[in-house]
Amino acid sequence: MTITLPNYILENKELYQIISDDKILVSKSTIYKKDKLFLRNSVHIAILLINGGKTLHLKNSDISIDTTDILYLSQGNYFMSEIIGNENGYESILVFFDDEYVFNFIKRYNITVDTDEQEDVLPLKRDEFINTCIGTINKYFEKNIENSIDLVKLKLDEIFLYSLSKDKEKFAAFLNKIIQTKSSRIKYILEENLDIINSVDDMCKLTRLNSKALRKEMNRLYNKNPKEWLDERRLHRAVTLLKNTQKSISQIATSCGYSSVSWFIIQFKKYYKMTPLLYREQKVRE
Repeated sequence: MTITLPNYILENKELYQIISDDKILVSKSTIYKKDKLFLRNSVHIAILLINGGKTLHLKNSDISIDTTDILYLSQGNYFMSEIIGNENGYESILVFFDDEYVFNFIKRYNITVDTDEQEDVLPLKRDEFINTCIGTINKYFEKNIENSIDLVKLKLDEIFLYSLSKDKEKFAAFLNKIIQTKSSRIKYILEENLDIINSVDDMCKLTRLNSKALRKEMNRLYNKNPKEWLDERRLHRAVTLLKNTQKSISQIATSCGYSSVSWFIIQFKKYYKMTPLLYREQKVRE
């Protein structure tokens, strides 16, 4: 199962309790998912478990957490599975925050990140203080409290500050990862998720930018508008499939996000001056 976070949560509000504004989103779920999840996370996340556990499946190892841990993940794609807790229950709170929130946090508390290390995955042990903060955030979902999002932000700041004081080296490395990759954030999101981008609207949705902001960012990164970039990337993917697989032209058109084979052929011929089939035949002869 593939989930694009936090978009999936916003599109399935009936499955989650949500507290949010334009800077931060906090969701609570009691629904256990049996399958291993492929998470496409377009912002950063703090995972706060109330009941049950999660296992993060990395390339060379697994990281398992439960209600004695907190897990920070910087933006990226991850495999994860969930673990049933006490009395077959499951309950978790996910806090999503963007680059701007992190930079404002650093500025707000005059924090100096004096490390060259970078950590994109950071599990930390919880203690009584962290558990109290998480318990308070949990209460905001149980009661209709005015200004709950501002109260959540205060608690998140407390958790960040406490994590920094408890393990300065590791948490500073997590903050540094976000600092060092800010300028390439949009580039990473788009290029890592090209297989699910079929339109400029998809690009806006994934990057959480409006069309005007996306155009500005694409011109900065690639000196192209979003549609030009998307057309080029889809055709480059098609070329890779033509060279290295036995997929049919129809299958390649579909996997590259084209609504019809005929449109794919027209676009391919416009760019490469030949049909996909002729391109494949020429490459086989070379």
